[in-house]
This record gives sequence, structure tokens and C-alpha cells, in this order.
Amino acid sequence: MATLKDFRDERLRKLAELKELGVNPYPAKSNRSIDMLTLVDRFEEIEGQEVVVVGRVMSIRKFGKLAFIVIRDMSGQVQLFLKEGESATVADRSNSELIMPAEIALLDTGDFVECSGIVVKTKTGEISVECKKLRILTKSLRPMPSAQEGFTDKEQRLRRRYVDMNVNLDVRDRFVRRSKFWQATREFLLKEGFLEINIPVLEHTTGGADANPFVTHMDALDQDFYLRISHELPLKRLIGAGFEKVFDIGPRFRNENYSDEHLPEHVAFESYGAYQDYEDGMELYERQMKEVAMATWGTLKFDNVNGFALDLDQKWPVINYADIMKEKFDVDVFNPNLDQLKTILKEKGVKLDGDINVNRAMDSVWKLIRKESAGPFWLVHEPVAISPLAKQDPSDLRVTQRFHPVIAGTEMGNGYSELNDPVDQLNRFLEQQEMRDSGDDEAQMLDIDFVEMLEYGMPPACGWSYSERFFWMLEGVSAREGVPFPQLRSEVDEVTKGIYSEIDFAHSSVKVEIDSVVEHGEQDFSRRIVAVVRKDLEPWRVANAVAHMQAIIGSRVPNKVLTSDDVFVGSDGLAIPRNSQYPIIIMRADEKELHKLHAKVKEQNLVHHVFIKEMQDTTNDKEIVETLKNQAMADTEFFGVSFYADNEVADKLTKGLQLWK
Repeated sequence: MATLKDFRDERLRKLAELKELGVNPYPAKSNRSIDMLTLVDRFEEIEGQEVVVVGRVMSIRKFGKLAFIVIRDMSGQVQLFLKEGESATVADRSNSELIMPAEIALLDTGDFVECSGIVVKTKTGEISVECKKLRILTKSLRPMPSAQEGFTDKEQRLRRRYVDMNVNLDVRDRFVRRSKFWQATREFLLKEGFLEINIPVLEHTTGGADANPFVTHMDALDQDFYLRISHELPLKRLIGAGFEKVFDIGPRFRNENYSDEHLPEHVAFESYGAYQDYEDGMELYERQMKEVAMATWGTLKFDNVNGFALDLDQKWPVINYADIMKEKFDVDVFNPNLDQLKTILKEKGVKLDGDINVNRAMDSVWKLIRKESAGPFWLVHEPVAISPLAKQDPSDLRVTQRFHPVIAGTEMGNGYSELNDPVDQLNRFLEQQEMRDSGDDEAQMLDIDFVEMLEYGMPPACGWSYSERFFWMLEGVSAREGVPFPQLRSEVDEVTKGIYSEIDFAHSSVKVEIDSVVEHGEQDFSRRIVAVVRKDLEPWRVANAVAHMQAIIGSRVPNKVLTSDDVFVGSDGLAIPRNSQYPIIIMRADEKELHKLHAKVKEQNLVHHVFIKEMQDTTNDKEIVETLKNQAMADTEFFGVSFYADNEVADKLTKGLQLWK
């Protein structure tokens, strides 16, 4: 049975033959005069006229001196037919991209071609182009699966979206709708008088949401920056600068687990309108969500959104946060009892990782209510403690003027009357910073520059945001299915490794700075090797994990591990190997902390190793590979993480962790 390599080798042979004929298989220019959809729609008007069409070859049939080729562009497909004696001849080879009818065998499905010819209708009534000149635009080397063969493997579909969208046109159409979704969002806001102003992705201090940020380093300034988790604070600075209506659409980054409703990188928009409050916002943004849905899908009624029948075509009711929490679980959100909240969560089967504070517990209980709510409705008046950037309601200072649209079991957006009291804002920032210092990585950072802006004065304003979760939910797909190119673990399949056998894929993507070898015999105390092990493991598992991790790290650090190539020699003449050049530290953490640490060391491209449960369960690497193929990183049970870093970096990464004892 022919393999992918066999097909590729055959296409490489055809490529070489085309070049021998003097044909350029990869020209820069094409001369299209019409797309397929227009050709079909305007057939009666342009029948008999000469056109130039382009597209990917979908099928080739040859009957003696007659050949039929179906090509497809973005708008549709059309049939070409060529007759020997009526198409270009070898004498026309001055055009170095021309393919003669006798050379059709050098074409394959997947190639891109250009046809100059006459618009006709065949005897069978099919609109076609009688091709006079056929040019090759791109020679493909890998065969595209046909619609009949299908392309259904989920992992491969996500890894090779360019194949997925060629074979499964419904996937391509989904991203056409995604484009319409964001265009409709933009057009609504522009119509309402908002200005689109792009703001930075890199920030010294990130805020506007409870989320763990990604960290990167800017060499020019020699400082760490965060990838934004929200658009909020820079846009509100623009309101303070005198703009009255602003928005931005673009990516934001939250270093958290994948789920059907969340991706660490996703597109969102935020808008801020001066001299508006949350009630103005609910009226405006209910209209926006309806208009965007209608522009994208042509309806406001959906049969199955996350398991709910949904009708957006109504006036959405407003529900008070405290009322619904009291009604559903008898929770007093103004005097919350952490033990009560934990009991509710435990009874509902919600897993609580590590320490959980009352605000996180209350939010988790609310999510139990939310996931069973069809909506649409507006949830309003969340307590001050869980809304650090929203303005208090003057009629009840315990709550904020915050609003969420709850639709099909999820929150489809977030908005509030913006806090513009600098003293109040500073106090709330300080409360959040205290939570952060106590180990809550998702609590917001103190942004003193933003407080300074408020001291200069920012008018009352309403802010509002939704992400592409709104699109995913109404489209009826998971988060990964809802974006063109989701992040996946980097890997190269065995077929590609075989084709490009001269490339060392094991090391081609690993970039470590190679320092000069330390020749002296003393330890380098500026760096260290750290092993962080799960604190609830049995002693034998701890010893095994540490041993494996440190052996791997020792083999991968850029310098020699020993302080020299020599040994210590005792009085009996027996040798003991030299000391490790770097101090080795062993610390402990819970599993959630290990996952966070792993993400951080990966971001900073540090030499590291992660030790997982499967590495102790089996000595068969094939079994581990098969297990991990069907298992996301978030679901992998970590026993330990080890890394090599400068002391300052190591201290920052392990802040709050304890030495093993």
C-alpha cells in the first residue's frame, strides 16, 4: 500500500520533470479576472467571453485527447476542459508556466492552476471554462485528502487546520462567520460613536481581570513584561485623557487551563463610554449582542446552545446576585460563611485545589447556579469584594453597579459603572495585592500609575466587554474548535521525521544559551538547580522523583555539572567524583502549584524537567506516549518539576514554596 512518502516522492519526480521542461512551478503572479461565484451568477451575461480563473485542483479526468479539471477558489468551483489541438502548444512555451494538454499527467490534485478560456456550458448543462491556456501556479507535494476519504481525526484536524478547512468546508465557513462576528461588533460600536484605538499587549502591570498572566522579557529595556489579561486599564486611561467613547478588539492572554469555554489566548473586545452608567450600558449592549448575532447567524433563536434552547429576541430580565444566591443555596453574600460554601461545593462534586478563600468559594457557588441557567438575563449588583474595579451602588454600598449577561449557562460578557474614586480604587488594589502576596496568583496587581491617572480625574463611565466565547457558544463548538489555530503541544509526526531525516528534531526547537565551561574548582553560587516535589507523596515516590529529575537536569544544563573534571582522592587512593558546580535545592508544593510552576518555567525557556505519575507507573515509554496522546496537560498528574536558573529567577518562581522537610 502506497504511503505518504511514496506519494510525495512521485510528486517530487513530477516537479523535477516540469523544471526540465522549462516550466516554473512557483510563479509570483497570477492574472485572475473573475471568481467562481461571479462566473456562475453572471453566466448568461458573460457566456462566450474570455475569462481568467484560478484555483486549487480538486479532480482530474482524462479521456483520450480530452481532459476535465475541477478547480476551486474561495467562492466556489468550476470545471475546466482542454482539448489537444485547441489549447496552447509547445510553441507557446515562451510562457514558462504553461502546461500542455499532453502534460496533464504532471498535475495532481492540490496543485494551484490558472486557466484562460471561454465561458461555456457543456452538453450536460454544466457551466465550464473551455481552457485555451493552462498555467501552473503552485505544485503541491503532499496529497490533500478527498471529501470521500474524509479528514476526521480530531488531533490531526486541529494540528493541520489548513487541511481541515480544505476538506471540511463547514469548518472554513465557521471562520467566515467568526470574521463577520467581529466585523459586526466593530460596526455597531462605530455606529454608536466609539473610536477604535489599539492599546499595548505588553504591560508592566497587568489588571482588569482575575487571571494568571504570561510573562515575557524585553531585551531593549532589560525588564519583564506581562501579556495583557484585559484591555481595561489602558482604555480607561484614554477616558481620563479626554476621549469619550473608545474600544479595542484583539487578543488577551490568561495563563490558565484549557476548557470548552476558555483558551489561554483568545480574542476579546472592550469598550468604555464616558457619562454612562451600568443601566445605560445594559440597554446599549443588549442591542449590540442582538445585532451581532443577527449579522453573524441571521437569527436570534438557537435550538441547542450548550444544551439549552435559546431565544435572544426578548427584553432580558434583570436578576440580583444576592437574591439568586439566597434563593438557590441560602447563601448570604454579605456575611458569607466559608464552611457553608465549601460544604455546598463538596456536595456538588466541585474539587477544591489548595487553599480557597471566601471570594473564590462564593464565585464557585455562583457558577453552579449559572451553568443551569438558560437565560438570557442580566446578573447585577455583585458584592464589592469580588468586583475590585466596579463602582459601588449609592443605594447599597455593599454591592457594585456590575452587570453580566447570562446566556446558556455561561457569562457572555462583563460590564460595570467604572470606579473613578482614586482613594477607593487604591484601597481595593491594596486588598487585591494582599491576596496576591498570600498566594492568590489570580488576584489583581497594584497599578499605581492607574491610581495617579484617577487622581488627575476620570469622568463617570460604563465599561463593557465580551470575548469570542459568545461566538463559540452560539456557533455550538468548543473553544479549540472555535479558533483557526489553537495552541497544542509541539510535536513532529513520524512521517515528517522520516521525510526530513537530516533534521535533528529532538534538538531543533530547544534553545539554551551555552556558557563557557567553568574551569575553576569552586561552586557557582549565582545559579541553582531546584527540584519541587508534590508534598503529599510517599517517601519512596519523593526519592524516585527527585533522582530522576536531577539526573535529567544534570545532563541538560549548559555547563559541566562537576566543579572540574577531576575527583577527590582519599588517603586510601580511592576517588570520589567532584562536587556539583551548582547548589541543588529540594522544595515542596501541591499539584496545582506544580502545574503553575511548569507553565512559568516553560514561558521563560528554562532548562527543566517535569516528572509525572506515569513515569513511576510503568517503565515502558510507549505506554506513556499512548497515555499522553489522549490526555491534556491540565489532566496530567504531576509528581515534580525541576529547573535550572539564576538565583533571582529561581527565587521569583518559587516564592511562597517551602523547603522539603
